[in-house]
Amino acid sequence: MTAANDIAQSRRFWLRRNREIPSGLKIVGDVPPDLANSIDEDGSLVTVDAADWIVCFVPGLRRQWWHRFVHHRHKHVFAMRPTSTGSWLLVEPWWTRMMVTILPPADAVRFLRWGATGDILRVREAVPGKASQIRGWSNCAVLSAFLLGRSSWAWTPHGLYRQLLREKSTRRENVQQLLVDQFTKVVSHYSSNALSVSADQLSLPLRELLIIIGRNLLETMMTPSLLEVCYTAVLEADRYPDATQAYAQHGPKPAIAVLIKILTQAKEAGEVDLADCEAGARQFLGMLHGNVHLEAVLQLGDIPTLSEIDLRARTAVKVFLDGAEPDETSILARGVRIIAQ
Repeated sequence: MTAANDIAQSRRFWLRRNREIPSGLKIVGDVPPDLANSIDEDGSLVTVDAADWIVCFVPGLRRQWWHRFVHHRHKHVFAMRPTSTGSWLLVEPWWTRMMVTILPPADAVRFLRWGATGDILRVREAVPGKASQIRGWSNCAVLSAFLLGRSSWAWTPHGLYRQLLREKSTRRENVQQLLVDQFTKVVSHYSSNALSVSADQLSLPLRELLIIIGRNLLETMMTPSLLEVCYTAVLEADRYPDATQAYAQHGPKPAIAVLIKILTQAKEAGEVDLADCEAGARQFLGMLHGNVHLEAVLQLGDIPTLSEIDLRARTAVKVFLDGAEPDETSILARGVRIIAQ
């Protein structure tokens, strides 16, 4: 789900909740009436759909004295959830606190790799849930069950694993497919936005159209979340090649396909003189990239500003088209030189 969809859905629930407010206002203690009367049917101030969690049952990273009493591969459990921007939400119960944080893709892969040493399950959370706060001792298994809204008396990660596995909706997952799905969703979203061109823009002269597309592509390339996904795709190319292929399939390839179509139409209209429109599309995309994208991925410099991106797009288009446009004067001059020789 994209960020825009998230916002639209929230507004939809907000409107629905307001329509269901009873005529008589409720006042609870010192709570402002507008808050007391805006809760949903589950008693929450916000209404959200149930989400899938990636629950990882793993061996320990360090030996503990109690490890001998639990399952050899299920000594700990934590949960993760992908976001629409490529990052991951991590909920990991420690001995000393509950760690809740947002992980960039590269760091998330480290936790997913840890999960692959044990078992990874996709579990739908229960809303509003059937868990209870009176369980007592809150170890990782108890807290994970509470996160998922499960009524459970399991005390060990393996006990929770067996309980969740009995549910029909639970699915096993592997790291590579999780990354393929995440990269596909994130990159496709950004790519479609960057390459969307209106009918009015398509009717513009080729130079202006390429400037618009070039600027859109550069702005998208420099999006921090997409840079992190690109970095992860390169970093994990050997370990998870299908995920890297998914990044290429939904990122550079659609851009090249759109450029090929535009250049082919321009060639048919006599606006450019290209022997190979595909090679021209790749050349133009390479001119846009230059080294600025690699430096941004490797965090070697500052991300270009919007004005710098605009200047780079205009410069790339000028160099590309000035070298691709038919130049009758140059052709005639070349012919004179050949005759003179």
